Amino acid sequence: MHPSQLLSYYPTYNLLDEIVSYGNYKKLNIFIDLKNNLQTTYMEHAIINIIESSKNAKYMDTSIFSSLISFLSFHKIYGLKRGIDLSFIIFFESGDSFYHKNISKSYKISRKIDNLYGLEREDRDIFFNTLQSNFRLIEKVCNNMPSIKVIRLPNLEADFVPYYLLSRNKLVYDGTVGHILYSNDHDMWQCATKDSYIFSKSGKIKKIVKAGNILELLLKKPNDIEDIYLPLAMAIIGDPGDDVDGVKGVGPARFLNIYPQIRAMTGNMKTIYKKVENGDNLFDNIPKKIQNKHLNNVVNAELKNKKISNNLKLVSFELISRALDNPNTTEMIDKRKIIEDRMTDNNFYPAESLKQALIKLGVYLEESSIDFLYL
Repeated sequence: MHPSQLLSYYPTYNLLDEIVSYGNYKKLNIFIDLKNNLQTTYMEHAIINIIESSKNAKYMDTSIFSSLISFLSFHKIYGLKRGIDLSFIIFFESGDSFYHKNISKSYKISRKIDNLYGLEREDRDIFFNTLQSNFRLIEKVCNNMPSIKVIRLPNLEADFVPYYLLSRNKLVYDGTVGHILYSNDHDMWQCATKDSYIFSKSGKIKKIVKAGNILELLLKKPNDIEDIYLPLAMAIIGDPGDDVDGVKGVGPARFLNIYPQIRAMTGNMKTIYKKVENGDNLFDNIPKKIQNKHLNNVVNAELKNKKISNNLKLVSFELISRALDNPNTTEMIDKRKIIEDRMTDNNFYPAESLKQALIKLGVYLEESSIDFLYL
């Protein structure tokens, strides 16, 4: 199987040129939502191919690792041709996110893969073991290469990492550097700000998500709601991709209809976040009788079980980032340290030493793919 068949999230040079043109950037930081970009890996033909190549083999199947190296090399070649410096931040998690599961047991429950198209237990174990081995290889090898950071968070959803790095000034964010995030997840749109863009690919459809019209994309109708209210909208209408249930009967159109009243009772996002953090009532100045039944359902859902507040904790990258800024558990302190250590570690192995180590592991890559990443 060719590497591009597993990680098929390739943009075109024209698309990358378009993003560069927005700010005449001379450097790009490319964020890779690894598991989201590797969705092809979970298709039946890919699973069977990985299992068959792993059975009775002297070395494990490393096609996932190889696909990522090819992907990085493609971008590096683009940068060399255009005179643009590239850095990569690859992020993913391992295990269930304790932070999210403590709020909702159903968070991302539909993403759990059990029977793998009816495969026998032995074959399923081979696939998952190979998958985890590739993830460990990616973490170990790529973190010892120049201009590549791999952030793997144990038991904490890693989607918020780009937002955290950008909003907490862990990366240069002064208009001279462009930031591109590769992911199809809607919650990633929280990262779309000035000089920061989302590249979304679904089948043959490729698009760039930019700041300024995020709620129009989410609600599928022109509106003047500021991008910062994306988490509030998702908390109310839900996020099916992550199994976050919204208020029953309130979809995009009804949210738009009741949004002015919601704002009047909740305040701005700064106020909303403060209320959620303090456990205060989210809604103020509630009328004795709410005429709109859908607005009434939203208010009641919050009053009865803090549904909106809890959903905000699930979907808001700002709230997760604040939990990391001021950790109240050893677990969160450890997660912050992983990110900080990774972003400040600039050591790497020489190319030849790395290639020899990979050969010993039975990893044979396309000629010069490693060399490109050292240029």
